[in-house]
Amino acid sequence: MTTQQKTPRERFQETIGQHQLTIIHDDGLHRHLRCAAPGTNDRYFNITTWPGFLCISGDMGCYVFQRIEDMFAFFRNDEMGINPGYWEEKLQAGPSIAPDEITKEWVPEKFRSEITEWFNDATEDWSEEDKAEAWEAVEEEVLIEETEGEQASIRAALEFRFNDKELFQDFWEVDCKKWKGHYIWCCYAIVWAIQQYDAQKAAA
Repeated sequence: MTTQQKTPRERFQETIGQHQLTIIHDDGLHRHLRCAAPGTNDRYFNITTWPGFLCISGDMGCYVFQRIEDMFAFFRNDEMGINPGYWEEKLQAGPSIAPDEITKEWVPEKFRSEITEWFNDATEDWSEEDKAEAWEAVEEEVLIEETEGEQASIRAALEFRFNDKELFQDFWEVDCKKWKGHYIWCCYAIVWAIQQYDAQKAAA
């Protein structure tokens, strides 16, 4: 029997089992929190807020979000729930960087799976001979690019023709990425830190 794979939330909770929250600065919407296990910087992180912004920085990366005046209210969740897709839209990544470039990573296996599914749908009514010939061409002209990264792979799919037929003409719409582990970890870290902050404030 195989061991059930742990969820991202479970993996996060394992890594912060010894973490403690230190409130370094707390003046209205201007806050600076540090979360770390005593005596180590392993997976330490800081939460810094100012009106309209929240920044998480430290051992697992740096992300800056902008949405509402009090960003603790935006992220606060008693159930440790996260919304990485919606939160990604609030990232301030700079003028030349798309948010998903720092939150997602290319997955060649997902690209191959999507190409295979699109090919099967497009050639459903073809003869077995034509399908075999076309798939050989796909492997030689499209799938050979999958390890070269997203742009080369998508371009190869869009440019592919077999007997003047376009099999992947709208493939640019397909998402062949997955969330980066550090980004998901930081999403949980923000929610967890706010929980610890609220608990300290309530106790005080």
